Amino acid sequence: MMQGKWVALALVAVLAGCGSKPDPVEKKADAAKDVAMVERMSKAPFKPILPKPITDIDMERYGLSHRGCTFTVKGDKMPIFVAGPDEGFMIVDRDLDRYAAKTASAELPGKARSTYIGLENWLDIVRLPDEGMGGDAIHWPARLILHDAQERVAFMSDGKMDCSSPDS
Repeated sequence: MMQGKWVALALVAVLAGCGSKPDPVEKKADAAKDVAMVERMSKAPFKPILPKPITDIDMERYGLSHRGCTFTVKGDKMPIFVAGPDEGFMIVDRDLDRYAAKTASAELPGKARSTYIGLENWLDIVRLPDEGMGGDAIHWPARLILHDAQERVAFMSDGKMDCSSPDS
């Protein structure tokens, strides 16, 4: 009696192993679904980045006064980004974040660059149309766009770039 059960189990196992080969198209579709699921699961939830104003005290403390241009949000008095020819600075969550200027990006008036790259994000500065100020104006309208590590827009604001030297 016990031997009959073993034979039946062996027969079931043999039949289970004799199934048809999976369709290559189905196999590729299943793999693509698995990859898409892993990609969705590995993305961090979106979290906006809110830059803090850089005060005169911060400018003095970190030696930013002579670094180049400053970006100020429309309606504010204190800048949120300092843009130089080689690097830029922004305060996020009480930390001064340093950004490397992307030298292959466009040079803007005041020797600012259009793209700066940080450790966890990057930003673009877009010169907006102005009213006859000319290509080398030291004050010009701009848009600052801050991207998170997954290429999502985490902050965007229109404002003004001021590239005047502190001595003027």
